[in-house]
Amino acid sequence: MMVFKNDDLASTALPKSPKILLVGDFAWPWYQEACALSLEHHGCIVTRFGWVSDFNRWVSAIPVYRSIFHRIQFRLRSGPVVWGINRRLIKAAVEQNPDIVWFYNATLISPKVVREMRVLLPNAVFCQYSNDNPFSKTAGYGFWSHYLKSSKYFDLHFAFRHRNLADYQRLGASHVHLFQAYFIREDEYPVPADQIPAKFKCDVVFAGHYENDGRVNMLEAICEAGYTLNLFGGGWDSALKQLRPDSPLRDKYPVMPAMKEDYRYAICGAKVALCFLSAANEDNYTRRSFQIPAMKTAMLSQHTDYLEAIYQPDIEAVFFKNKTEMLEKLRILVENDKKRQEIADAGYQKVYSAGHDVNSRIKVFLNQVIEYSSTKK
Repeated sequence: MMVFKNDDLASTALPKSPKILLVGDFAWPWYQEACALSLEHHGCIVTRFGWVSDFNRWVSAIPVYRSIFHRIQFRLRSGPVVWGINRRLIKAAVEQNPDIVWFYNATLISPKVVREMRVLLPNAVFCQYSNDNPFSKTAGYGFWSHYLKSSKYFDLHFAFRHRNLADYQRLGASHVHLFQAYFIREDEYPVPADQIPAKFKCDVVFAGHYENDGRVNMLEAICEAGYTLNLFGGGWDSALKQLRPDSPLRDKYPVMPAMKEDYRYAICGAKVALCFLSAANEDNYTRRSFQIPAMKTAMLSQHTDYLEAIYQPDIEAVFFKNKTEMLEKLRILVENDKKRQEIADAGYQKVYSAGHDVNSRIKVFLNQVIEYSSTKK
């Protein structure tokens, strides 16, 4: 466990081991829970406040709504379950009296409750963050209305992507920082080839959600070029209606997310791991941009200027701008074992040396909160 030195906090209003109330759904372990564990690693005292179990039961590690009644309440941000969560949060805030309140994808909490918490916790630093894009053209306002209307009650705002910095500022935020995606050392690491089940071994893998952005066409082209492809992820049933009758992707169904050790096997079992970026979220990188190199697999990613600034092209990662370029670079990677391994090794070294792991991200987050707290004192 890392504890801040006294001189790190000497000029701040925060104690040596700050108490943090982390608020979010806590549905997937790589989001709020990963950050909670890292905060504890850095010496913080963390109270977790979540609501996934209020709405869902778990079926094969996937959260499923308890009923249509629960689904409707979640979508509308209203109803007895939602109201109970909001009341419970106020009670938790009073009981815990945290130094820092961090709302992470907290779309269920009403602005009225956030305002009341500010009154009840006048000395706490309030932080807001989402890894999704509340400002994108495809974001439903109803889904994000509480989040956006509550923004004025937060001291600091953290953005996943660069373009959202200005979006928060347009809402009136004056302290806006990047909080980038990360990999988790304990979960995302290389697996020796002899420990990977045969079904996960292939030329190329894509482990990510479906989006109607052209990725289906690219994946079909990979199969038609003769490469073995493994496909994992959520939402792929929505792609069935656009698949032609003879699409090679039909043989991949049912397509399900790869979870826990299966995710490691999926990435490490492939010669090349694809990385598509979400057009709906207007992303210029994603969490896989760091996970894949951390598992020492050669990454073939959609190109962005930002990713090219992180990784040396064709040395630490490989980028493509269109289907033709993707297929040509995939051919080189699959056929050239030495080159592929050199890229995998260099990417692995980069994510560690540049601090793209969750503990490094959380250290930056805490330093930014500390800096703000010193000005608030």
